[in-house]
Amino acid sequence: MTAPTQELDARQLPEPQRPAAVLGQLARLETGQELVLVTPHDPRPLLRRLLAELPDRLDWGPLRRGPELWRWQFAARPPEPRTVAGYLVWDHRRMETLLHQGTTAAAAGQWREAGPRLEEYGVALLRHADIEDDILFPVYEKLGGGLADSPTAMMRGEHTQVRLAVHDLLAAARRTDAPGVLAALGRLQAVVVEHHVKEEEILFPSLDDALEPPARRALVEQLLLA
Repeated sequence: MTAPTQELDARQLPEPQRPAAVLGQLARLETGQELVLVTPHDPRPLLRRLLAELPDRLDWGPLRRGPELWRWQFAARPPEPRTVAGYLVWDHRRMETLLHQGTTAAAAGQWREAGPRLEEYGVALLRHADIEDDILFPVYEKLGGGLADSPTAMMRGEHTQVRLAVHDLLAAARRTDAPGVLAALGRLQAVVVEHHVKEEEILFPSLDDALEPPARRALVEQLLLA
């Protein structure tokens, strides 16, 4: 996620040629390159086409989700089978980049940069927590026999703490309160750093090991479309 990020505003393309132009530009991305797509409508039909026409070529996640404007971040990935860890670890790094950019700008008083990056971080993180709670954790719990001491029970509680900290972070950013942003960042990182480690070292690899390749692929595609 270190290559410069391109941006494509689909609103500026003639509507009849728009889908082909967007698909073409995404298809030309090389591994490690990124593109932010701006569109006036939910891009989910495009995402389904990408899974069919460019399988295993791209990872993606939202930066803004309507109601009048959508911004979606795409990254070209190596041409290899998808894994739970591959996609969700990429999303972790994406969120960490947005958070670092936003909080660094806030500490410097650069609110024109800080505000948008932190709002994007909020969108990315809340969506990530939701797809884990609603899609990923139930699969893990089913594979584990619904054990009462499943680590997902603790992780759900950590998601609640994370959502509260993000709410405070964004509220502080909206009132251009740098000390408030940094205080919320401290509360957030007290939970999310260890949370990500547990997921990346235990949860995600366990799911990849437990699922047969077709089931693993179907799960990742469900996460991508959520």
